[in-house]
Amino acid sequence: MKKLSFICMTVLAVFAMASCRGPQGPQGPAGHDGNANVSSSTVTIHTDDWEWVNDCQWTVTIDYPAINSNVYNYGAVLVYMMVGNAWSQVPLTYYYQDSFINDQGQEEIINCAASIEVATLNDGGVQLFWTESDFFDGARPDKHDFKIVAIEASVYNDRSDVDYSDYNAVKTAFQLAD
Repeated sequence: MKKLSFICMTVLAVFAMASCRGPQGPQGPAGHDGNANVSSSTVTIHTDDWEWVNDCQWTVTIDYPAINSNVYNYGAVLVYMMVGNAWSQVPLTYYYQDSFINDQGQEEIINCAASIEVATLNDGGVQLFWTESDFFDGARPDKHDFKIVAIEASVYNDRSDVDYSDYNAVKTAFQLAD
């Protein structure tokens, strides 16, 4: 009987503590409206992240778990690179200037071009490829920001009105936070 009383008292004590509430605080600020079917993140790729492959290009793999089988097979994966102050959709040709010290010890500035391409990986990520216009450049690419957007099929298929090449249009259409 004592054992039953002890069990009953323990159960009552647990329920009493679980139902206790302190004073309620003020209402917090409204959250940002988002879209649970669209994921967006900015990833900074540093110079040391790139790997030289195929004797002609640099590559880097970015894990992105939001790329699931639904997104991979039926949705969309969009990648943008920050160029100046704007996001440009990958693939793209990136024009930039570089400098080097010549044999006379003077700095020379040269115009360069690189092709940046992307492959979506079916196991949750993307692989970026950086190929210089001369197909050989011993210098690693500089630090760059990339934005990855993964869109579930249920949303992507209903939004043919969106200009997917324009990140700002995608951001507005899907209520993305930067």
